[in-house]
Amino acid sequence: MPQTSPVRPIARLASELSVTGVGQLALGLAVLAVALSSSDIEPARAVVPFVVTFVALGGLSIYQSRWLKAAATPPADPEARVEEPSLTTRRSLIGLLPAIIAIAVATLVGPGLGVVLGGVVAGVGVIDLRNRAWVREREGQLRGELYRELGGSPFSSGKRPLYTLPRIDSTLAT
Repeated sequence: MPQTSPVRPIARLASELSVTGVGQLALGLAVLAVALSSSDIEPARAVVPFVVTFVALGGLSIYQSRWLKAAATPPADPEARVEEPSLTTRRSLIGLLPAIIAIAVATLVGPGLGVVLGGVVAGVGVIDLRNRAWVREREGQLRGELYRELGGSPFSSGKRPLYTLPRIDSTLAT
């Protein structure tokens, strides 16, 4: 079982998933809205690729995030530093920058390509929100909060270790 390190901070998993889920879904839907309001692409040529990639990447994200349900959640080291909610939000938003840049470049190359990437991002965002609901349910069962170890970079994600901490009033506000 991995042990937390007092040097490596941990962040509330539900907060991370909220920010990334809402951000990705909003970004994907914004791309679709821009494409639908543009005269450069027909509505069907915007909606169909968006929906296809949305469903495909949503399904892939469900498959890839199954580790969350199977992950061990040992208690966090009492000395582990818990990241402030505002820093979790900021770090999660910074992690969305590559998607924003990729979609902007793709849209400049061709609106259809931008819509495809928008569907990808929106599909992943919906699954992040679904995983957040699952995390909240699991927190209720554990009567504690689920935390995830921070990566070495604001762009790191994936299978970082999970930990639990008992619920206290200050964590309920996040």
